[in-house]
Amino acid sequence: MTDSQPGLSFSQILNTRSHFYFVSSIMKWKLFACVALFLCTALRASADSATNSPLASAPKSYQIRNVKYADLLRPEDANNANGTRLVLYPAQPWKCMTWKLLPAGADTFQVRNHFTSKTFAGSSTNDVAPVVQVPFAKDAAARPVWHFIKLNDGGYEITDPKTGRVLTAEKERGSPKITLEPWHDQPEQKWELIEIDPATLTM
Repeated sequence: MTDSQPGLSFSQILNTRSHFYFVSSIMKWKLFACVALFLCTALRASADSATNSPLASAPKSYQIRNVKYADLLRPEDANNANGTRLVLYPAQPWKCMTWKLLPAGADTFQVRNHFTSKTFAGSSTNDVAPVVQVPFAKDAAARPVWHFIKLNDGGYEITDPKTGRVLTAEKERGSPKITLEPWHDQPEQKWELIEIDPATLTM
């Protein structure tokens, strides 16, 4: 005959189950804490990214200044006509020198002038093309978009995504004119964005 093994008492079984539930509860709380920590870290990183982003995710208004000439982008003579060349002009708190940037993707914006309510685009597909004023279409898909690439020196390269060419200031008679050209990493191809409250504009 073999000796029979004594069974667990009721109190031992109860203690074993209590221990199991206790350990299980601890594991659940640890898992919950890890998930909560992960979510908090992700949300903080997202908030920091939004805060440190050079351009806002909501529409804001900016004056666009050329690095080489230190003057602002505007339609020539503040003319409202389609086909008007874009030029540079000494800084003034004027609507014609102020642009609303409407987000259209990652670092990509539709750009609308506060005075003419129009935008701009290259006038041809040539390597060097004049940039002219065009209507700001009702259909958002029909509007030109511009990619604002943040540079290491703090400026921006403003690129036409369709052609890869960039806004460039070319010295001609009178005010420098704006063209689309291949990127050559020159000061006339770099731009600074100066955020401005439209309510402060004088004309």
